[in-house]
Amino acid sequence: MIHLKQAALAAATVFGLAGLSPAFAATINVDNVQLPYSESINLNGFIDGSSYSDYNQLAGQIVLTVNNTVGSATQYVLPVWCVDIFHNIYLGSSGFQFSQGVLSTDNSTGTANPPALLTGTQISTILDLATYGNSLMQSDPTNHNSALVQAAIWTEEYTNTNGNYLTVTGGDITAQDITDITTAAVAYGGGGGQLISENGVQQQVYDGPVPEPASLGLLAVSILGIGVVHRRRLKHTPRSI
Repeated sequence: MIHLKQAALAAATVFGLAGLSPAFAATINVDNVQLPYSESINLNGFIDGSSYSDYNQLAGQIVLTVNNTVGSATQYVLPVWCVDIFHNIYLGSSGFQFSQGVLSTDNSTGTANPPALLTGTQISTILDLATYGNSLMQSDPTNHNSALVQAAIWTEEYTNTNGNYLTVTGGDITAQDITDITTAAVAYGGGGGQLISENGVQQQVYDGPVPEPASLGLLAVSILGIGVVHRRRLKHTPRSI
């Protein structure tokens, strides 16, 4: 989860990422972490054999500024969603790296060792939500939509037959809202994978192949007016990078 207590951010708009199938970058070098749209929610449940709660957690689509080489001036924007409520990152942070992999576990660090495996349905649904969420944030970017997609991903990830469950309250998000957006995402379809932190920061899911900057010639990406961000703990889901 992203543990990010506060961010003063103006709206950011990301265009044209859907449907892109360029070459994969070997390493994802992050120059900046932002949370343009988010709401504060409460998480409660039972994970890894014990109760879990996290209040006033910021939830929303995470926007990474990425380059293909550390220190490179060639950058692009990569929207991702948190799949790890157990590790922290910071808004406005830079200098960390991800590799790419396949989503398979809930990234938990509690008594479950190794972390609980996700079912094929959970994995597919989470990736569908990432794809649908990116599309929704292109057509209707709001704090509520951003937080709702992230809440649906966490709920899907941490609710399974092993006894784990997670409920969301706050942010004007209801259980029916989560059901409805999950149903819409599954009908929409999607794909992608997981960004795996190389320094234990946090795990994210992305929609489709992560592009090499050189393959983005026809891609229009625009970020408008990002304001000052207080570097706060983000447990990747915001409050997830």
